Amino acid sequence: MNFASDFTAFWELIWKATWQACVLACLVFCVTSLLQRWIAPKWRTLLWAVPLARLVLLTVPVSGLSLFQLLYFENSSVPQVVVSPATEISNTGLSTNAGSLLSNLPDRDHVKIEPDNRVSNIPDKTKPELETSVSIPIFALITGIWFLGCCVVLIRWIGTRWMLSRLIANSKPLQDATLLELIKTRHTQDRRWIEVRCFVTDAELGPSSCGFWRPTILLPRKLWEDFDQQSRRTIVTHELEHIRRHDALLLFLSRIAITVHWFNPLVYLIAGRLRREIELAVDAATVASFDEQTRHHYGELLIQLSQYSQRPIAALPMAGKRSALRTRIRQLTHPSRESRPRSALAICVLLIFLVTGLSDAAQTEEQAEDNQKSPAVSNRQEQRPESKPAEQYFITGTVRDTQTGEPVSNAEIRLFVASEPDVNQRERKGITNDKGQYRIEVPLGNVQLWFPTLKPGYWLLPEECTQALVTTTENPVLEHNIKAQTGPIWNIHWKGKLNEQQLKSLTAHLKDQPIQFRASIQEVEDDAKRAAWLKGEPVSFQNANASSVSNLDQSGHGKLTQVGTSGKTILTLVNMTAELIVESGFNNTRVVSLKQIPDTEKTEMTDASGKKAIVSKATVTLNDGVPLLTFQTEAAKPIGNQRLTGRVVDEKGNPLADVRVGVIGGLKGGGSGETGEETQTTDEGTFSIKLPIFDNQVFQNQRFSVMLTKDGFAGTDSETVYAQKDFTPIDFKTLTLQPGHSIPVLVLDEQKQPLQGAILEPVNDYALRRQITRTDSTGKAILKNLPSGVIQLSVRWGTKIKETNLVVSKNQSENTEVTIHVNESVPSTSSKVEKQKPLAVGQQAPEWEIAEWSDGQTRKLSDFRGQVVVLHFWGLSYAGCVASIPAQKRLARKYKEQDVVFLGIHTADGEMSQIKKLLQSEQWTIPTGIERGTSILDNVTGKKYGIQGYPSLIVINPEGQIAFRSDIKTPGDRAVFMKTLAEESGVKWPPAENATQTEIIEMMNQLQFTLFSREIESVLNAKQ
Repeated sequence: MNFASDFTAFWELIWKATWQACVLACLVFCVTSLLQRWIAPKWRTLLWAVPLARLVLLTVPVSGLSLFQLLYFENSSVPQVVVSPATEISNTGLSTNAGSLLSNLPDRDHVKIEPDNRVSNIPDKTKPELETSVSIPIFALITGIWFLGCCVVLIRWIGTRWMLSRLIANSKPLQDATLLELIKTRHTQDRRWIEVRCFVTDAELGPSSCGFWRPTILLPRKLWEDFDQQSRRTIVTHELEHIRRHDALLLFLSRIAITVHWFNPLVYLIAGRLRREIELAVDAATVASFDEQTRHHYGELLIQLSQYSQRPIAALPMAGKRSALRTRIRQLTHPSRESRPRSALAICVLLIFLVTGLSDAAQTEEQAEDNQKSPAVSNRQEQRPESKPAEQYFITGTVRDTQTGEPVSNAEIRLFVASEPDVNQRERKGITNDKGQYRIEVPLGNVQLWFPTLKPGYWLLPEECTQALVTTTENPVLEHNIKAQTGPIWNIHWKGKLNEQQLKSLTAHLKDQPIQFRASIQEVEDDAKRAAWLKGEPVSFQNANASSVSNLDQSGHGKLTQVGTSGKTILTLVNMTAELIVESGFNNTRVVSLKQIPDTEKTEMTDASGKKAIVSKATVTLNDGVPLLTFQTEAAKPIGNQRLTGRVVDEKGNPLADVRVGVIGGLKGGGSGETGEETQTTDEGTFSIKLPIFDNQVFQNQRFSVMLTKDGFAGTDSETVYAQKDFTPIDFKTLTLQPGHSIPVLVLDEQKQPLQGAILEPVNDYALRRQITRTDSTGKAILKNLPSGVIQLSVRWGTKIKETNLVVSKNQSENTEVTIHVNESVPSTSSKVEKQKPLAVGQQAPEWEIAEWSDGQTRKLSDFRGQVVVLHFWGLSYAGCVASIPAQKRLARKYKEQDVVFLGIHTADGEMSQIKKLLQSEQWTIPTGIERGTSILDNVTGKKYGIQGYPSLIVINPEGQIAFRSDIKTPGDRAVFMKTLAEESGVKWPPAENATQTEIIEMMNQLQFTLFSREIESVLNAKQ
């Protein structure tokens, strides 16, 4: 079956619902026919409702249990349709303008890549003029006819409902006391909370019921002429059974299906079978307690009622269609027996149909590979760029051998979208075709090339593995070509086992897909770092290493490409690490001997020329001179559990439920990172997380903290707590979430043009990193759930990078839009910043160089000759500077009436708008000037004074000489100095081990206030 390529996504849904409902209807027919004596009519009714529901539900969830997993022929039956801009054919290379989505095409083939990043070759056969003049009108005509038919069916249905409502309005309430008592009794028995209405009409129709919210029974007046009281009771009982079973809902479902699929004969067949089974089920329930003679009388009653008119169609007539009458009479003479085993069988069959029939097929790995090899294509030429939707953006390019220029096929290109809230959407993938070409759809703006996986024999230089890439509305398709290096191929076989924690980590985002085992190799020339890595100790590198990643099959077999030039590498195979040292010139296809190195886990391989290679933790076997490295590992065994507990409240002390709690783990001196373990707080605000600890972990000096996020509150990290060797539970006690604040941001480039899709990431802590976002097409974004205070913000747009600080006020009205100017990032030529020698006490203080003062005035140091000047060197980038503000404010208040001038000098990276905002927020009145300079590392005044760190406080005496500076070492024993200062300040020193960060900050402010007061007093006394 082959449909035209003009099918939209809606028509694909209609087609899929149709053929899947057809399959379900056939299966239901077979099951109900074969098990007719075993499945009661009430269960058969529900079974027939399944294919009807599939027709109504155009989209159903994907499941690996879907019945249609066995009938997956979507790609062959209905081609996927992608509207893509046309490609300008060029022999000169790839183009990056809007008129070219693909590139480097030496022949007349168009390359078209589906939205799921598959690649295919599309012959250029159909002229666009033919498509424009024929296909679109036909498609519009079909859609118009369908819509018109829907309207006709819907109007007809509404008309019958209106007729029914008018009929009820013109009828009289039932006055028969016996029947009213029957209705009241059934109402009590069925425990209905809505009363059943009953009307008598003069219209020519049979007994009927209708309505769900207002259940109603319609009885023709002729019943009192043609039937006795017992027959009337039976009729009312029948209609009450319809109401008890809510059959009006099934009737409503069938009407929806008929409205949408009015052109489809299948929907009428299914609806007819459903109506028949409804009546059979009601008949069975009505006569369940009847004897044989009464059953016979009931059959005669149905025959008599069949002579009545069956209008209106919006109700359920008792007699139903005459074509079904024979089946109903047959059931009365041969009733189905009900029992618990039969009901259990029916329920099982129904559940199977619901689970497998109302879900769609999950695409298997084999089907995904088939789609990559032969995806659905369209035979029409791609449209011009002007018709391309503005919201579509692509990264495209070619992967080639850097030496030969040959294309590299089957390369998996991965792009990382940092701002994507859905973790499953953060990584976008594409596979190169036979020409080495790929194309991947991305959001507008900044994305990151993220460690592509090449086929065996190829690897990438470190600078090729991660790069910032940017699309814009003017350039929606960015070309990025990748140069691949070549290297020897090693055959590997991993035969390890995984524990529960490792399996959870590998399958966290796979859904129904099989586990993907991966192996990687990294060049590590430093022998000491390589040894530490193998021991599981933390290791850091100044520069990225050459690396390569390969996928293993489900049996653990695969190939690794040797990278770099040193031959010194670390292998990472799923859950283990090993070492591979290869001598230069070693040929791993001509290995002649193997040797186990005594007292080690290492095997030495020697090739035909005498060159050697050594691998650890592997069993090596040879096949025609080619080694196979087999790594056998056992799953790490659990040795205990580390439990983390705590309670989260708001600023008023009320417990907070549904707070997202993540775990941060790390080693002392080795950094930290998210563990992936998460939970949510209970209604009481409590949380508890159990972390399994395994025997292969380095648990010494292990530390943990938790990050807390909840919409409307400021995200925060807890303080870090070191774990005990006996896994004593860690209680974070009560953690308070402060109200969250929002702040709008506008990002501009050097030309003051908005940067579209720039990444904005708060970097104060892990919790705030979750508020990462990106700017829209106007360069604007809103940062949410921020705490009050200073937020360190990283702004990235390709190679334009800026680290800045935002001041967030407690008063939301003060958090107005902030404009951030982002410039091209200039790589540092030095890895270490050389500090200037500090000016000694007693030297003349140099004149400052200030670009701008917060109060708009100009001032010079010489203006304050004869006064004591206190210079506070600080910056928003330093947390200690902001934390020390309380001490600075106390000093200013203390010496307000004396001849002391307090001035702030901010680092050159400061934004005056943010400095003023902080001064206002903290009610800190000190005039502050921004240094002249190019960056935070280039402060002109700071260099003159030889500032050693921030914050620093310098006291200048009335003669203009430096009398004190806080950034140099104290004379004598520092421990004695701090103890004396603490005693003078009235604080306990050293701080207690369990002291909180807030307590430590308060203590340090008190110490600073005491120290600086003493030095200022000393200068004032000398003045007198």
